[in-house]
Amino acid sequence: MVLLNFRKVTLYRINEHMMIPDHTVSVKNIEDVDDIPNHPSEGCFTQQFISSMEMEETAKKESIWAPFQSKGEWELAHFLMKNIGQTKMDEFLRLNIIHDWIHTGIGVSFANTQSFLKSVDRLCTGPAWTCEMIDICGDIISKDGTMKHEQLELWQCDPIKCVQDLIGNPTFWDVMSYIPECAYMDANGENCIYDEMWTGDWWWDVQTKLPKGDKTSLSQFSGDKKVWLVYLTIGNISKDVRHQVSVHVTMLIGYLPISKLECFQKKNQSLMGYCLFHHSMSLLLHPLVDAGHHGREMTCANGYLHHVHPILATYICLVACNKESRCPCCLVQSNKHDPRSRKFNAEGLCAVFDPFWKDLPFTDIFACLTPDILHQLHKGVVHNHLIQWCMLIISKKEIDAHFQAMTQYPSLCHFKKGISLVSQWTSTEHKEMERVFIRLLAVNDHVLIVAHSLLDFIYYLQLQCHMDTTLAAMKESLKMFHDHKHVLIKLEVHEEFNVPKIHSLQHYISLIQALGSADGYNTEYPE
Repeated sequence: MVLLNFRKVTLYRINEHMMIPDHTVSVKNIEDVDDIPNHPSEGCFTQQFISSMEMEETAKKESIWAPFQSKGEWELAHFLMKNIGQTKMDEFLRLNIIHDWIHTGIGVSFANTQSFLKSVDRLCTGPAWTCEMIDICGDIISKDGTMKHEQLELWQCDPIKCVQDLIGNPTFWDVMSYIPECAYMDANGENCIYDEMWTGDWWWDVQTKLPKGDKTSLSQFSGDKKVWLVYLTIGNISKDVRHQVSVHVTMLIGYLPISKLECFQKKNQSLMGYCLFHHSMSLLLHPLVDAGHHGREMTCANGYLHHVHPILATYICLVACNKESRCPCCLVQSNKHDPRSRKFNAEGLCAVFDPFWKDLPFTDIFACLTPDILHQLHKGVVHNHLIQWCMLIISKKEIDAHFQAMTQYPSLCHFKKGISLVSQWTSTEHKEMERVFIRLLAVNDHVLIVAHSLLDFIYYLQLQCHMDTTLAAMKESLKMFHDHKHVLIKLEVHEEFNVPKIHSLQHYISLIQALGSADGYNTEYPE
């Protein structure tokens, strides 16, 4: 996810869309502003702020509905593409009434499917794709005495052009923000709201660092090739819109090559795989380096010309060059640490000497790795830990019997075969199971508190709008878990709690304060 930042304008204000029923949100402006332009939208503008869309239309002498003649013809084309196949399309265009319209000059401009598709091909297609070859020289000598090597393809879109395409789309003009905001639930400004990304502390912090201006899955390719898909979106657009797959706010910008790297010895293949990933990502995101430092002028959805600094804000994947058993946010030690190892290994680092984020301006990758509700909480903490603990205490058979005996109710999911035999869980199934899990447990009070506190934490985390009070409740739930977790050691179901996914829970509150509520970067929506 790339968040766009603009030249420094410090403004505290309340966004009334953040109002929550049965509460009063203060509408309070605290100004610390220099030379705010008198425009109908916020942000920093250049002096020339006439809509470039209108200028382009005038220069080309084309209608905004081009290559179609009118809004009505465009709507017809949209209907045909969405609902009618090519064979039926020809039948439709051969109807006498359509034929008469075409020949009288008051109908559509296309007489058959071929001419219609030619018009469709003239529509704007977005940023172009390019292919860059990556040459890899291994460490194995081939039969002819040379080092084995491999060539891989990196398909990519220019991320700057993708950002331009998103931020300039007039469809999003009313769901886009250009400045950071502070919102409060009370008139005294003591109960802060964390909702959209622009309500978090990160945007404010980066805003002060910008230069002052003058004004996911793994996909199968052809043959035996495999690639990682890289997607980009911008935090300026409301998260409610970003969650809608149909509006295409999340753009595919690259196919990262995957290889077994058989030109390397087996002991080096894993490390070289990391290096290949970071090299590919650095090539893909290279345009963000200069644009992040110096900015780019872009026509935005509100019709104004903004000076934009595209900056990597969040990254939903572990790319911090640390071992999987270590935390990317702090220096917590692992119980498996070898005291004889060097400090580099002691701190859990991987030997990637050129990580892709090292040149990206204003980017702290360790603060960009956001909570992942689906994989870290539902699949990780609940399924891989909490449920397994409870099964060891009261047995899989007993837990399955409890779920099978549950009375059917219209709004609840009934697991007829229990839960231990479910091999592939969806996000919806995780949530349905968690709704009734506490009620079906037959354990002592301390274990019940452990389960209750973890599920409370997860439910709080999933709130779409956070306040200081909800974050305090999250903190209290986590504290309650740690105060009672010793019962699991006493019952011999767990030896120690140096578990990465459980350790990471302590960082979630600060990440929400920095980047907004966790549903804004939840992987269950694209999946």
